Amino acid sequence: MKKVISIILAISMIFTLFVPAFADNGETAEHNPAECKNVPVIIVRGMDFGGLYLDCGTENEAPAINTDAEMIVKGVFSAIGKGIAKFSFDGIIDGVKDLATDIFKSLSMDENGDSLYNVGVPKYPESADNYENLRNGEGFELGMTRTCIEAFGEGHTYYVNYDWRLDPYVVADDINETVNAAIENTGHDKVNIVCCSMGGIMTVAYLTEYGYEKVNRCLFMSSTFCGAQVASDLLCGKVDIKAENLYNMLKNMTADNKFLSFIIDALDFVGGFDALTKVTDFILDNYKDEVFADVIKPIFGRMLTLWGLTQPEDYENAINYMFGGRNEENEAFLKRTDALQEMMNGRTALISEMLENGVEIAVVAHYGTPVVPVYENSDFNGDGTLETYQMSGYATVAPYGETLGDDYVAKNPEYLSPDRVVDLSNALFPEYTYIIKDAPHVAGSYGTDYADFLVWLLSYEGEFYAGASEKYPQFMVSDGSQKLEKF
Repeated sequence: MKKVISIILAISMIFTLFVPAFADNGETAEHNPAECKNVPVIIVRGMDFGGLYLDCGTENEAPAINTDAEMIVKGVFSAIGKGIAKFSFDGIIDGVKDLATDIFKSLSMDENGDSLYNVGVPKYPESADNYENLRNGEGFELGMTRTCIEAFGEGHTYYVNYDWRLDPYVVADDINETVNAAIENTGHDKVNIVCCSMGGIMTVAYLTEYGYEKVNRCLFMSSTFCGAQVASDLLCGKVDIKAENLYNMLKNMTADNKFLSFIIDALDFVGGFDALTKVTDFILDNYKDEVFADVIKPIFGRMLTLWGLTQPEDYENAINYMFGGRNEENEAFLKRTDALQEMMNGRTALISEMLENGVEIAVVAHYGTPVVPVYENSDFNGDGTLETYQMSGYATVAPYGETLGDDYVAKNPEYLSPDRVVDLSNALFPEYTYIIKDAPHVAGSYGTDYADFLVWLLSYEGEFYAGASEKYPQFMVSDGSQKLEKF
């Protein structure tokens, strides 16, 4: 009997040693929200292009984008064969169109802008710590999620995954459900929202539809809260490949490889990129409208998210190009695109109202990396995916590789980056906007300085504005490991 009692006492003593560790994690068996300073975090991820699945969650689940290697190889050889048979580019283009359709057709939307096929994504209704892939994430939004789980305790981080093709108002319903679940499960009355990339427009839709009363702080991280030029150009048919932009992208991609970087410079020196763009110009001049009519418009033309991202000044041109004046027969769809444009036009007033009513915001934008060089405005400075101009809330930004000039005078010199590339004076919310040079799109990988910056943005309790901490000034520089330094 004494042995039994001794064992019980020993177990009890061991257990008491671990109680402080459990408490330090921010979670106890009796979580008291009145005493907990860790506001629940909602991470609204960005666009996961390959993250859509046919018959998601069933035994027939398969990637919506068909990347079957055998199919692609056959498609390539078929395109070449057609070109040889016709002894012209016509056959090659026909083959490429067929291949592109085979790859992307499952992404197609119907005439109302809803998914034509049974496509979905994995959902995470419970707190993120309940899912292994979220607990162990490394990069991008998954790394952010893991960071927040460890920083704010179990049950305090939630992850919104969604079908990025859908009407942002549809995704807003998912965000609302997640916000309500976080509040109900933790007992807190408000949440912090971290919206990344495409999550920016989705969060604008949530705030427009459901209000901001349940929001404590909102972080727009490399986000589309002001749309994206690439969407505008795509829907307006503004496809263009310039030699300089192509060189800039490849030079940036090979920056860490001296040999490849030398090859890129050599190709540029002998006019290789000029020669290549003569070929692409020929293809675009002769086949662009055909490819748009047969592939781009049927598959991508009715993705409502793209219409929300379209810049107001390009909207009417996009309608004319995509629908050729056939507005009446597309009336139902265009009502939805009009609603999204109205939503984005009201975004600035909405966020200003949020600030007036105590909701705190931060806008974090990057620059110093060229964007994909396939659209007319791809000389914009960016982070490899989105343009700094829109990410920053319409700051004045020099084209990639240039500065605003030695003679440039900013309205507020404090808002001019030290390298004279970005001027926040004209941005929507300059006092709340951070600009980080050379950071990748959606930074915040687990274990990095940038992840620590994210935690600071979510937990800082003083007056909240860009540069409130000496450690994190308004203008910063990132290296390849996402180490942040003062400019």
